[in-house]
Amino acid sequence: MSVVGFDLGNESCVVAVARQRGIDVVLNDESKRETPALVCFGDKHRFLGTAGAATSMMNPKNTISQIKRLIGRPFSDPELQQDLKALPFSVTEGPDGFPLINARYLGETKSFTPTQVMGMVFSNMKTIAEKNLNAAVVDCCIGVPIYFTDLQRRAVMDAATIAGLHPLRLMHETTATALAYGIYKIDLPENEQLNVAFIDIGHASMQVCSEAQCPLVQYITRELLTCLIMEHVMRFASPE
Repeated sequence: MSVVGFDLGNESCVVAVARQRGIDVVLNDESKRETPALVCFGDKHRFLGTAGAATSMMNPKNTISQIKRLIGRPFSDPELQQDLKALPFSVTEGPDGFPLINARYLGETKSFTPTQVMGMVFSNMKTIAEKNLNAAVVDCCIGVPIYFTDLQRRAVMDAATIAGLHPLRLMHETTATALAYGIYKIDLPENEQLNVAFIDIGHASMQVCSEAQCPLVQYITRELLTCLIMEHVMRFASPE
């Protein structure tokens, strides 16, 4: 069996496998190719993916999302402190100087590291892959942003290990995009130079890669624009 690929985004995640002479993005239980990258903690159960998204509106303080922003970053990171302002759940500093996510689960307040929560997301993705392949999934390749530090990359690998996966490689998301382009683009010129720019616009970051240079604009994103519009509207909101 081929190695499974996981694309873990800030908002959603995707599982892909190599089969039928191509790359097949597998469907989840709701017949969708994208699965919400979140965990919703309840009084009796833990809800992952689509099930968690369905209950998130009723339980926002215990719905943990946007883990990609938290993992592998010290609590004192100025960018992390800015990100925390937009999160509805509680995040505090742990004894090691890294974030701890606090949520009500099984009737009591519990604390989880971002790595542990991402491990839960990976376990859901692993289940989706196994249902589609009818086989156990262990070996995998995971896409990560080009701006991830070594600490963040190691935290992602630890999260995959928690889920029972064996990450063979972490691949830059722009590299994965270039690889997909090369696989399906069959009319590439043989004798002429062709310059191609790969642009990845995600929920929390935008990455641009052209030739050997890979600059990034990390915060000009859909979510940032939404927050800026909301702040602008709030300036004109009448006090109750």
